[in-house]
Amino acid sequence: MATAPASQPLPVPTARRRDRRGVIAAVISLLVLLGFATLVQTQANGYQQQIVVLVFIYSMVAVALAVTSGFTGVFSLGQIGFLAIGAYVSAVIDIPPMWKDEITLADLPPWLAKLDMTVYPPQISLFIACMAAGLVAALVGLLVGAPLMRLSGHYVAVATMGFLIIVYTLVVNADGYTAGSRGLSQIPGWTNAWVAAAWCAFTIYAAWRLRNSAQGRAMIASRENLLAARGVGVNVLRTRLLAFVWGAFITGVAGALLGHQVGTIAPSQFYFQTTFVVITMVVLGGMGSFFGAVVGAVIMTILPEYLRDVDTGLTIGSYTTPALYGLSQIILAVGFILVMIFRPTGLLGDRELGIGLLSKRSPNDDAFGDSELLTPPSAPGLDSVPMDSRE
Repeated sequence: MATAPASQPLPVPTARRRDRRGVIAAVISLLVLLGFATLVQTQANGYQQQIVVLVFIYSMVAVALAVTSGFTGVFSLGQIGFLAIGAYVSAVIDIPPMWKDEITLADLPPWLAKLDMTVYPPQISLFIACMAAGLVAALVGLLVGAPLMRLSGHYVAVATMGFLIIVYTLVVNADGYTAGSRGLSQIPGWTNAWVAAAWCAFTIYAAWRLRNSAQGRAMIASRENLLAARGVGVNVLRTRLLAFVWGAFITGVAGALLGHQVGTIAPSQFYFQTTFVVITMVVLGGMGSFFGAVVGAVIMTILPEYLRDVDTGLTIGSYTTPALYGLSQIILAVGFILVMIFRPTGLLGDRELGIGLLSKRSPNDDAFGDSELLTPPSAPGLDSVPMDSRE
């Protein structure tokens, strides 16, 4: 029998080299985003800074909803409930003790009423509040999602809407913990463009990594064909629950950032109107694309600000229109209708841009790189052995 030649070390698969491009692209995108945040924080006025911070925050919420609903096909109407949880949890933690008195927040535990986070550096305190808000929202998401993620279609949409109503009702009626319909004020304004940009970059990168992971492919498989996904061994409940809890964590963090930006929160900020705005962001950009969710968040945050002057009159050449309050909303609605007519799947559909585009593999490449490199001969030198001697 012929002697098999010594095995040679396998070269690095092409797919792995391209994965490194994705990491490099992610780092470059992060640096660009932080550079933009630095420019806004140092050069823009207060109003422009607030708008940019809102874009970052609502981009986080939209991406979370895109993962929860777009990746799995489970349409959730309760995402803003996690935004409220995150905002109130972080506010109760960071409000100075002098404002957590027996009149305003009478039912708080003594240790929480005396907790003073202002003795620490602001960004450390904000980070702790964000993590606490995200973890509490994720825990609630786990408890709520365990039974709800067994549902599909409009059933889960109605059930998650019920969750939103429950959260809103508790916030309004739990006066001793949330100050009820009066809302909470005196929240330290620690959210700036750098912090919001960093959390937004983390959200986008985490969503990108999740989409390209085994769990992400399982989510998309369950969305495309539920029976086929179960047939190949996908645990549909676990993948849906993972997306739901992940989205709850990110939305809870966004709620903390929102509360620390405006300095005051009230139950009316976290109900149906905000829910419909965020859903519009995701549908406008594309339900299956987290980058499309970011595009939708940018449009839905900035465009209404620029159209606000239309309500009081618009000058076109020598002609000035009379004041028509609500005209800006009509223009937005017509724009959405046109998008849905000509782009039913949204502006981007299920395509990804940004870091996903920079790291995209060539269509001619095998999904696992060069197959001949990844699949060496099972017995080197076997071809040199006569057929008769192999038996």
